[in-house]
Amino acid sequence: MTDNDLLLITSLTAVGVLIGFVVRWRLSTLAYRHEDEAGHPHPGARWWIPVATATASGLLAWRFGVDRWPLLLPTLPLAWFGPWLSAIDLDVRRLPNRLLGVHAALVAAGVGAAAVITNDVAIVIQAGLGGAVAFAVFWVLDRLRPGGFGWGDGKYVPIVGAATAAVSLTVEWWAFLIACLAAVMATPFRRRRTAFPFGPWLAIGALAAIALFG
Repeated sequence: MTDNDLLLITSLTAVGVLIGFVVRWRLSTLAYRHEDEAGHPHPGARWWIPVATATASGLLAWRFGVDRWPLLLPTLPLAWFGPWLSAIDLDVRRLPNRLLGVHAALVAAGVGAAAVITNDVAIVIQAGLGGAVAFAVFWVLDRLRPGGFGWGDGKYVPIVGAATAAVSLTVEWWAFLIACLAAVMATPFRRRRTAFPFGPWLAIGALAAIALFG
């Protein structure tokens, strides 16, 4: 690891801390709740959000380093939006469309920029294929088990698929495998037996797969 790598890791970790505190402050207003969700218990201080964004940002910087920094462009949104979406999903079992839209736009822009910088069109092809396959698999599973997922998950899945597939299709495979296995293992410990918050597991699976196989 070079001095430049350490500088990149430190810098992106610091950016992650800043973004995490901003996200935590935005969420503290509970403005994302609908009228019928106002009576939900208060989610607490959620100090884990800055820790999660900082850790995820530093982890991605460590994995790609200076040599492969363009791959940070499509993947950093996972680090910044993952904890944000997870906090909302854990609270109200829903992923807001507007937030997903911004996330998708940043991933798409990152994929395009990475492909241009590296002069590697395969990044775009992999991301497009990964997002499409991820959505298709989700659609089939939702048809086989209606109501098992929410359509917020259905919109989040191709975003995660595109971002991880931009690294490699192998990383995407592991991302969803880790997410599904972790969700299944966590099921016996759930307190609320209504809707299942799959968003946090998608975020964890994506980041874990990139760290292990990116």
